[in-house]
Amino acid sequence: MTDAQRILFETNGFLRVPGALSGAELDGVRAAADAAEARWRADASLPGSRSDVLLQVQAPIEYDDRLLALLWHPRTFPLVRSVLGDDVSMIDNDYFITPPRTPRTHAGWHHDVGMHGVYHPRSVLMVKVFFLLSDVGADSGGTALVPGSHRLPPDFAFPTVDDVRDMPGMVPMCGDAGDAYLFNGRIYHAAQNNESDTPRRVLIYNYGHFWMKTWQGYEPSERLRAQALASGDPVRAQLMGIGDAYGQRLPAGA
Repeated sequence: MTDAQRILFETNGFLRVPGALSGAELDGVRAAADAAEARWRADASLPGSRSDVLLQVQAPIEYDDRLLALLWHPRTFPLVRSVLGDDVSMIDNDYFITPPRTPRTHAGWHHDVGMHGVYHPRSVLMVKVFFLLSDVGADSGGTALVPGSHRLPPDFAFPTVDDVRDMPGMVPMCGDAGDAYLFNGRIYHAAQNNESDTPRRVLIYNYGHFWMKTWQGYEPSERLRAQALASGDPVRAQLMGIGDAYGQRLPAGA
């Protein structure tokens, strides 16, 4: 992470990475995501959420190795590691498709991280990375954030708003397909309505510390864990939850 990136992330709580995916990478990831979506739509027993405001393909890393490899992508994972430290691990992963002309948001204003009785303004517990698979403009339903809100105390009283866009100080996370952005899980954020005529498509990878539990339902399959062990890659193994619960760390240079 450069000095400029560090200052932006620590100050605002989020960071945009333009062109995180090359054109060829984006084409491959889109193809993998399309195939995963088609399989998920065809089998209602596969986990996720199906509603008029959100289609959530749960755990896309289980569908295609191209979606799995984004967990350790060289344009984003080093940034996550520099923020969380060498005990970084995967918490969950999703593929979100927001239909066009959604009548309401699927997630109002909230924090992803909140430990009762603990005020941790300088401790980063989670970092999320979003890969945009479609262009996201002001009307496309992009995530909205309140810059700097990760530093506010847990009892800070945000105003109640009927429309996500009415939150004072909020900024929408817009960008081009292939861009990525990451944010501190403590930042106050919400999903906006997609008022455009095209679906908004985004892959989401959530990271935390190795001692934290993977969200229920997102535990890597035995197939992925076996592949990680066979790869001999310490990064891949650690992200799949393989190692010492409290002493696990990535070696220097890994």
